[in-house]
Amino acid sequence: MRSLQNIMVVIEPKELRQPALERGLALYNYAKAHALKTGAKDEVKIVAVLPVTQEPWNMASLLAVDRKNLEQEYLKKQSRWLNAFLSINAMGVKIEQKIIYSREVGKDIVALAKDMCCDMIIKTAEIHGMLDSVFFTPLDWQMLRHAPVPVCIAKDHLWEPSGTIAVAVDLSTEEDEFSRLINLRLLREAQRLALFTGCKIALINAITPIVPPIAVDIPGYTPQSMYDNALKDGCKKALEFASRHRIEASDCHIAEGSLDEVIVDECKKLNPTALFLGTSARRGFASALIGNICERVTDNLSCDVVVITPKTVMRNVPTTEPSKSVLS
Repeated sequence: MRSLQNIMVVIEPKELRQPALERGLALYNYAKAHALKTGAKDEVKIVAVLPVTQEPWNMASLLAVDRKNLEQEYLKKQSRWLNAFLSINAMGVKIEQKIIYSREVGKDIVALAKDMCCDMIIKTAEIHGMLDSVFFTPLDWQMLRHAPVPVCIAKDHLWEPSGTIAVAVDLSTEEDEFSRLINLRLLREAQRLALFTGCKIALINAITPIVPPIAVDIPGYTPQSMYDNALKDGCKKALEFASRHRIEASDCHIAEGSLDEVIVDECKKLNPTALFLGTSARRGFASALIGNICERVTDNLSCDVVVITPKTVMRNVPTTEPSKSVLS
């Protein structure tokens, strides 16, 4: 979201309510107003992507005499629906339309975002079951794990122009270069959005509880002193980080507990417009058993969640040949 010139919106097939489109139009209007105010000549555009999953077990296509012609007619029907929907719900806004027809829709949406150098992907939040990560990976989770640009999971709520943007930072391993880069990128992206919307920044930091050893043979040592020192050190790091980036101490929300629990509890108190959160992009069997913090947090909050992946931090968005599954 460095300049917010190219916004990708994922359209839910045949859904009348599209929170992702509403959020994309809101950001479009914010960016246009900011460009007029500052005299910038940057063009802002929206790309609407309709994902259509190619199902090899579909009986209609298996029994069809001309399968290719059947698929083309089906895609034309989807294109007409998308065009009609945008002409009503995004009237007056020029939107580029794309249809992705593929068996791996998530990967192709990410590839298209790379091809078009998008600044943000916006996807409507889905309702997930307990075993979703075991048997298959939902589309929004695929993007949370693999997208090379910030991903906004839009919830069905209204944005407040004078609200709060929460940033969840992890300062437990501040000496680690990668963690430091993620924290900085999260804050910069949140500050950019705050510049557009007029919201204020609030930091959320969780201090992991330390279980002291039962007995240590050191004169004057008590387990409580070890616990208190760890708590003071965590608060000191959070306040120093806030001071370096000109954030008031009153806007720092520090609590003891696991990261996902602290984030959810603090966001319920703050009721932010959006939460910015980093992810480790865990996948495979570890993800099925443990899950990603951003996925658990996203399911338990009513505000938008903007996720920064390791690919977003570590490399620039490359430009490649367009994917064959993408139809204009």
